[in-house]
Amino acid sequence: MSESTTGEHEETYRGSHIRVTTVPGRELGSGTRVLAHLALRVNGQAVATRARTVKAAVRRGRQAVDRTLLDARLLPILRPLAAAGPGTAELATAGQVSMGDTVWVYGWGLWRRGQVTRIARINVTVSYVSASSDKVHHKAVPARDLRREVPAPAPSGVPAREEAVDGCRRCGTRIGLYKGLWWGGDDDFMCPDGESQHAPRGLWQQRTDRRSREQIAAVQGWFMRSANGGTPRRMPARAALGEIEAALDDGVPVEDLPGDAAVIAFHDRRGRIELRPATAEESAEPEIPDYEMYGPGSEVTVRPVTWDRRARAHVVGAEFAARVAYNVNGGRYKVRWAESEGVFTLDELRPAGATRRPVEALRAGSHAVWNSGARSGDTTSQRWPTSPYVYACRDCRTRGTRGDLETLPCTPQVETALSLERAEGLLPEAFARWESRVITALGTDTGVFSRGVAVEMAAAELRAGASHAWEDDGLTLRRDGFTTIVEPYRSPEERAAEAEERAAEDLRWEKILADTEDIAFEDLKVGDVLVRGYGDGRRAQVVRPAEDFTDRFGRTMRRLWCQAVDGEGREGWVEFGPGGRTLRQITGAHQNAPAMPEDGQVADCAHCGEPITWSYEDPEPSSDNAVGTWADGSGAEQCPARQDLADPVHTPAAEGTLGMGDVRARFRRAMDRLAHTDADDRLVSLLTHAAVLFPVLDGRADLTGVPEQFRAVMHAAASATHPAALAALARRAGHLWEGGAESDEGTRDAFVGCLPEHAGHPAVRAALAQGRRAGVPLAVIGRDWRWGYGEHGALGLFVVPTGERTVECEWFIDGHSNETAMRPAQVRRLRPARNAALAEVRRSLTDAGWGVLTTASRRTHTLRLLSVLATMPDANAPEG
Repeated sequence: MSESTTGEHEETYRGSHIRVTTVPGRELGSGTRVLAHLALRVNGQAVATRARTVKAAVRRGRQAVDRTLLDARLLPILRPLAAAGPGTAELATAGQVSMGDTVWVYGWGLWRRGQVTRIARINVTVSYVSASSDKVHHKAVPARDLRREVPAPAPSGVPAREEAVDGCRRCGTRIGLYKGLWWGGDDDFMCPDGESQHAPRGLWQQRTDRRSREQIAAVQGWFMRSANGGTPRRMPARAALGEIEAALDDGVPVEDLPGDAAVIAFHDRRGRIELRPATAEESAEPEIPDYEMYGPGSEVTVRPVTWDRRARAHVVGAEFAARVAYNVNGGRYKVRWAESEGVFTLDELRPAGATRRPVEALRAGSHAVWNSGARSGDTTSQRWPTSPYVYACRDCRTRGTRGDLETLPCTPQVETALSLERAEGLLPEAFARWESRVITALGTDTGVFSRGVAVEMAAAELRAGASHAWEDDGLTLRRDGFTTIVEPYRSPEERAAEAEERAAEDLRWEKILADTEDIAFEDLKVGDVLVRGYGDGRRAQVVRPAEDFTDRFGRTMRRLWCQAVDGEGREGWVEFGPGGRTLRQITGAHQNAPAMPEDGQVADCAHCGEPITWSYEDPEPSSDNAVGTWADGSGAEQCPARQDLADPVHTPAAEGTLGMGDVRARFRRAMDRLAHTDADDRLVSLLTHAAVLFPVLDGRADLTGVPEQFRAVMHAAASATHPAALAALARRAGHLWEGGAESDEGTRDAFVGCLPEHAGHPAVRAALAQGRRAGVPLAVIGRDWRWGYGEHGALGLFVVPTGERTVECEWFIDGHSNETAMRPAQVRRLRPARNAALAEVRRSLTDAGWGVLTTASRRTHTLRLLSVLATMPDANAPEG
């Protein structure tokens, strides 16, 4: 979230970009003043708002984002309900309804099938979509106004609804398709005249012949559309077919006409819509915009059509000649004639003669304008005929007088058009859906958008001066403080396949780095093998000593002559400066010497397979008389599978466990690398490796000085799975491994089991140690709020000191230590889990001799444990 001193506000909310800007007031040359106001854009699209403050505008933007996400979640559920058609079942009062029920609600003049999405005290909210569009409508009505389907049995002797029922166009008998023939029951395939067979009405009445949405989108050509017998207007064929299909889905009767034409008879203000394919001459006519066809002063013929509310029918009046005054809004124009003036729609107007207005260009070519017909001084109450006309630019839509437009350049609009054109070229049309990642100092926000929205986002970044380049992640746009990555959307299955490939690559690098060490370039000698960076893992061997040279910038550098190990004898220089480091392969001379088994180490015998233990005895410390041998569980040193041999002792299997020295060396090497690494993915890999090795070393003499908080971090890392949490734990572990205090913490670290300032409290350390020994999970709480709650939130024990020897133990689930702000469903799901976890904590502390009390709530019907109060046992207290 960012807010400037000029009143601009920009933030990312739930994956959507919200921007509020202040449009300053300005005064036109004619004296007209445009007041200052706020402009709101969500994902690059303008959102209407009347807010007077930035806070109110941001609230309006968040509401728009919430509604968009809700509609996107409901659309896959509601679309099949709308596509199922009206059906034939009768509708009855719904009665008692619950969330998710499918009911009928009356909206926009028709009964709509939808789903119950919210139940209040009185009203029930039903969400539905129409078959003609994917816009989700939400309507709240009382429960008594809802309806359910009551299926009725099909009449005998007549085809059922599911059998492609239609009406015969000759006799009107209800017919159905049976084995390729249309019949009307009782084996009647003929019309009453006995000379012709039954025939369906046509394309639009046959449910089996309905076109799918994909078929409609692929249709090319034009249709002519007229409303209530008015002037036919050309429209794309796919739009006309979509209107017909939508009417059929809504239960509106569609009459078939010869030549794939149709008539839609609406019983409301829409009236009678006629659709027919356009002729060759009509399709070849150039398309003229309406604002050029019906301009101020254009001669037209008006055919007025009015709606009679009582008769619920349209009444057509007598035609008359008139002139267009100006455009009101959209497809409505104000016309004047000798007697009066009025407002009419495009369907009621018909051109009379050549009426297309020429578009004049102002000097310097900045605007291409036309006269809108309105005057700059017009108001609702009075008019000044001497006021200048208002002109509008056809390219940038700027309105004003001629004098104003000559002084106002079209530069911002031209820049917008150019940026959109560049963005269109950068994002291929082959991908309909795109996903974006906006990386700022606060974190990373993601979202999935259509290609149009992605183009607008890319264009906005280009206008802001961002550089662009196609990289491995996608189209990368960089500007000050922002990095936007736009890439084609990939399904979860594709992402899972990529994750598997990345995991395989990570495993390959684990193997590559397993036998390497990070050293300075100056320490390389002839014969050493170095790994070529972190790119492809290829190795090269040093074949000449280092040489000094001076580069073209005058800097003193060194270089080594190396030969590729896996290549075809390729050789070349490896140049490096002071302080450089690289990865060197650990050869036999550099590897740790095979460590002797330690006393008590367990392995499996290579011959009999029994578990054996190494016993070590040194009669005189620091002498050469130490004796060690492998023995099985009964203490026998001889292997039963080798009893007839000369050397029948137990021998550990070659595939057995690592020696303790090897485990210790690998753990220290992983922690040293972790403390000097900053990349999250590398931190996660190193911490996971160290967490596997730590339980083997925990409690031994070489790790007795490790603080308890470090042990708690390793214990939590063994069960954590979220990458962000593991990266934060790795930074905390590196800080403690380098000798940092337990009470100190970085801004990107995570604390485990307690607050950093309480980590040194003796009772807190003892409680965490006891919980760790009992296998109780410890809560991991980080500084990043994005994964602080929900499925990746803190889960486990959290300890707070209440005295010198007393602590209070709480249990976190989904980032919450209590039930505050939880919904009833969450409470019912999480309360038993929290109660069981706190009971387990109480049991583990009681077994260790702690004094334990449990606090519970008295305000709930069911048992609700709040915390566990524990007192550390007193070591000086008398026994018994």
